[in-house]
Amino acid sequence: MKAGIVGAGLGGLLAGAYLSSEGFDVEVFEKLPFAGGRFTSFSYKGYEVSTGALHMIPHGKRGPLGRMLREIGCDVEIVDSKPEGEFLLNGERELLTKESFTKLDVLKLNLEFLMNKLGRKRTLEEFARGLSERSYLYVRSFLGWSFSISPEQMRFEKIVPIFRRTELYGGPGIPIGGCKAVTESLAEIIESNGGGIHLRREVKAIKPGEKHKIFLDGEERKYDVIISDVGHKITSELLGEKHADHPPESKGVKYTVAIDEPFIGHTGVLFVLGKSIAGMNEVTNADENLGRKHMLQIHQPLRNGTKEEIVQGLREIREILRGYSFEIIAVQSYKGDWPVNRVMAGMDMGNRTKYGSIYVVGDGAKGDDIEVEGIALGVRKVLEDLL
Repeated sequence: MKAGIVGAGLGGLLAGAYLSSEGFDVEVFEKLPFAGGRFTSFSYKGYEVSTGALHMIPHGKRGPLGRMLREIGCDVEIVDSKPEGEFLLNGERELLTKESFTKLDVLKLNLEFLMNKLGRKRTLEEFARGLSERSYLYVRSFLGWSFSISPEQMRFEKIVPIFRRTELYGGPGIPIGGCKAVTESLAEIIESNGGGIHLRREVKAIKPGEKHKIFLDGEERKYDVIISDVGHKITSELLGEKHADHPPESKGVKYTVAIDEPFIGHTGVLFVLGKSIAGMNEVTNADENLGRKHMLQIHQPLRNGTKEEIVQGLREIREILRGYSFEIIAVQSYKGDWPVNRVMAGMDMGNRTKYGSIYVVGDGAKGDDIEVEGIALGVRKVLEDLL
């Protein structure tokens, strides 16, 4: 069986590595001069600045992505975060534990689970407004950090399976070598199994048929299966169709900060409450080779993608890090055809197309989990169809 993969992001490489390990003849086409998409990094000023995602896997080695990497022999060490997280509120830090939330808030959460089963449909904003102020601010920070959305943009029922998986698998981990270590290892697996990864090769069109065709500049190739890692919208355009009701993407900005001494001091997430900034991590506490000194990755969800939002984020960073010697070395905004998510969390469009053996994976076709864990679940669904 021949599989053509459009896009060498995490979803495309994960699917390609798995299929090549199962005997498929895999070819991956990527229009950029590098593989990895938004899950790799480049060296800048002595730091590994990630191209999109943070150097972090939401459920560490235990979750869906960690499990799939082990299954195909992806040789990447993942350091689970200890502690998993902290709050930063009004300049004070507190360890994130179950005891961080009042008994009344926990009772309200369990009641909402029950009412949701009985048919009540509310947004997370409608639910969270009934919580204590700190719990409400944490919900906003968690959603901003994990999905680049606010509570009014997600319905409560969409967070339920994600909450259950977080209970099951726990918190984040950091891959040694960062995002690049994961995607480079996947690329090596594809090539070691006889597959090919073709950079600077943009797919111009896809034509479905008994044998699907991929059209490149002056060339066409035939495949039994096509997997697209460029989202439903662009995939539809490649198929000569148009997605009339495509859901909105989510937008965000990532700040990479070089800092002379540790600010967070551990490998977990520091959730920033009551600010535009949603949270930050300090990955050099797990892998000192990711930066010549210490490196903070700070994420801010964007509502409108305006310059004013970014100016506010920069102002908050300088306020939070007052007294520390630091330099903001990168400000990366993600929107349009290079967004945080091609489809906003909770609105993912599934992996199948109307053509039986043409699939979509990646950040617009996730399963119900946080970011790259959801991408792994989406790839798993495709593999269940094919294997």
